[in-house]
Amino acid sequence: MAEVQQNDGGKGKKGHQKKMQIRVDFTPMVDMNMLLITFFMLCTTMIKSQTLTIALPSNEKVDNVENMSQASEDDAVTIILDAKRKPGTMDVDTVNGKVVPVVYYYFGKPGGQAGLGTSPEQIAANNNLQESEFLSNDEKTMKARGIRAIIQERNKDVLTEINALKKKYQDGGFGSLETKDGREKAQAAYDEAASKVRKDENLKKPVIIIKSTPQASFGSLVSVLDEMQINSISKYQIDNMTKADSVMVIDYQNRHHK
Repeated sequence: MAEVQQNDGGKGKKGHQKKMQIRVDFTPMVDMNMLLITFFMLCTTMIKSQTLTIALPSNEKVDNVENMSQASEDDAVTIILDAKRKPGTMDVDTVNGKVVPVVYYYFGKPGGQAGLGTSPEQIAANNNLQESEFLSNDEKTMKARGIRAIIQERNKDVLTEINALKKKYQDGGFGSLETKDGREKAQAAYDEAASKVRKDENLKKPVIIIKSTPQASFGSLVSVLDEMQINSISKYQIDNMTKADSVMVIDYQNRHHK
């Protein structure tokens, strides 16, 4: 409780009218503040930060650390995510306010065995960058198109084995699917068999290297990462754009997006 008093300092004049003391009680204000704080603490929804969880390789000891992130030229597939540009410029184009994703890819190293070279003529001649549709299916046949079809073609040996395991699971080959307990056991057996297929070094499988330009959207990166799981890609990584990658993208856009 608090009060405010007015004091004339003992210098009041004789016959001067005496003023009433003013008393302000702040106790109800304190109670109201505590109620408001309690209300907001109980009713406020805490917003969680949106993060992307990526499964990274284990920290096991390896014999040759220098070759950990290297892939053979036959297996390496580099995917570069970009945004649609306005014709004749490097400005990002949008449709209905949204960035249209564009995807490029190349096999092996930039420029192939010969390398890109240094002159504009050599770069144009050796540029092995190709443009593809983004993730889509043919509406009539429902067959994969675009970058999805390219990923599936490079990983067809693994997908053939995985599809056979899926059919075996659906036919009850891993256990009965009639009960919940049976489905859980069958799913566990299927997951174990599928994991062995993905790790089988005797099967030819690609190593996907995913890169993106600063103009690429976060959603397109998430979509491509989803494709790694959908198409049973066991070896993939997110890497930074190199100078050679940027040179190839600019050269391709200058020649095809005029």
